[in-house]
Amino acid sequence: MPSDSPPTKLYLAIWGWLAGLMLLGVFLSELPILPLSKAALILIVVVLSTIKASLVALYYMHLKTDQRVLALVALSPLLLILLALGVVFSSFLVRL
Repeated sequence: MPSDSPPTKLYLAIWGWLAGLMLLGVFLSELPILPLSKAALILIVVVLSTIKASLVALYYMHLKTDQRVLALVALSPLLLILLALGVVFSSFLVRL
């Protein structure tokens, strides 16, 4: 095993965070714990999912230690997601 590989404790800690964030998202979406609107709950779950995706990309896909070009290639779909969100939310702003 290379000496620059992250320790097992780090991977287990990241796994714990991923499991906890997933459970939080499930509880927020399935159980009416907080008196929030549906749009607010969706936004919270999307933010939690973004955090989980970032953790997976940084640690399990090793983008934290790879070259920046590889990180840009892996994050380029984010531009497509932002464009799709712009189209979806523009329909809410412009009522035809």
